[in-house]
Amino acid sequence: WRPGPSREEVITSEEAERRGQLYDNKGITYLFDLDYESDEFTVDAARYGNISHFVNHSCDPNLQVFNVFIDNLDTRLPRIALFSTRTIKAGEELTFDYQMKGSGDISSDSIDYSPSKKRIRTVCKCGALTCRGYLN
Repeated sequence: WRPGPSREEVITSEEAERRGQLYDNKGITYLFDLDYESDEFTVDAARYGNISHFVNHSCDPNLQVFNVFIDNLDTRLPRIALFSTRTIKAGEELTFDYQMKGSGDISSDSIDYSPSKKRIRTVCKCGALTCRGYLN
């Protein structure tokens, strides 16, 4: 398998906030902030996305997200790459932490669930021993 060109939709963070509220009401989201240098842009893979669209969340993931720069040196627009953090067994589900924290890096007590964001908290069902209980 060789990945094709990126087909994700890159939108402004303001548009992502608007769409995020709509997605939250439907119980779905495919938003991924591109905040390597600034918080200007977000990828929305709701309509356009590659195979990573199907990588699920885990509080104890086997993949880590990295920003890479290919054919573009604009630090506001990195490509998103997923790399394994450990040996992955055949048939094992590929997962990454949607909060971008490795297992043990953050506790549910230290997450800012500010009511000003008006986001619905999504229950995490990953089943990891280190599960934080919520995705957001």
